[in-house]
Amino acid sequence: MALPITLERVSYRYAPNTTPALSDINMVLQSGTCCVILGPTGSGKSTLLHLLAGVLAKHYPESVGEGVLTIGEHRYTPFPEGILFPTVALALQDHYVQISGIRDTTRKEIELTLETLGRDPLRERASIDRLLQQLGIAHLAERKPTALSGGETQRVALATILIANPEIVLLDEPATALDYGAQSRLKLLLQSLRGTSSVVFTDTRIDLPLDVADRFIVLHAGRIQFDGNRRGFLEQLPDLGDLLPVQDWQEAIHEVKGRQDSPLRQRILRAAGLP
Repeated sequence: MALPITLERVSYRYAPNTTPALSDINMVLQSGTCCVILGPTGSGKSTLLHLLAGVLAKHYPESVGEGVLTIGEHRYTPFPEGILFPTVALALQDHYVQISGIRDTTRKEIELTLETLGRDPLRERASIDRLLQQLGIAHLAERKPTALSGGETQRVALATILIANPEIVLLDEPATALDYGAQSRLKLLLQSLRGTSSVVFTDTRIDLPLDVADRFIVLHAGRIQFDGNRRGFLEQLPDLGDLLPVQDWQEAIHEVKGRQDSPLRQRILRAAGLP
């Protein structure tokens, strides 16, 4: 079941007396939300995901945090001391590190997650097959997971966390290594998770977010510059040009407002939520 997430006055430094990676973050995500964290490289997007996943304390023991994080009924002051998987599942931007390297096939790599959680892979074979189909990697089931392309590896890494049925799914720039077809499958997958899991993903572009997200947060230098819904985000596009590649969308929206016969009209209107 999807869980809500609340951050209250959250700040974070990787070490004492360093520039904050996150500063005074306040946000409330309702259960079942699909939220995108946008912003340029170095804005704090990945740090925020790692904070939510509970990996910061383990990997950066000298880090300094302030504030309160609440996930479901669990309150952390400031942050979790341990990794929150399988309640919270994180797909890293460097997807290669999520492949164990000790299993000979993609299927067995996914089964490893179940075994680690004390679940019987044989009883969940149908779930594995369904997930492989959803991600478009059924043909890779018997392939060696360390010998795949970047996009294939990314989808296998995603499968290894989704098989755990997490209540919260965190994806760090999930579309980066994917071709158009794989991005289309990712979009369908994110849409299918709505309501059953709370989803937070990061991106530097806005095309995928406009197709799937219902909450938009823009970070810059560790601070929230915008927090709102799709319509509010689109209204603020002129003010976000220094942080996001928004020029093409601004031009497209202007075009469809003025031309009824524009070939871009239906796609832009659907993504923008314009009448």
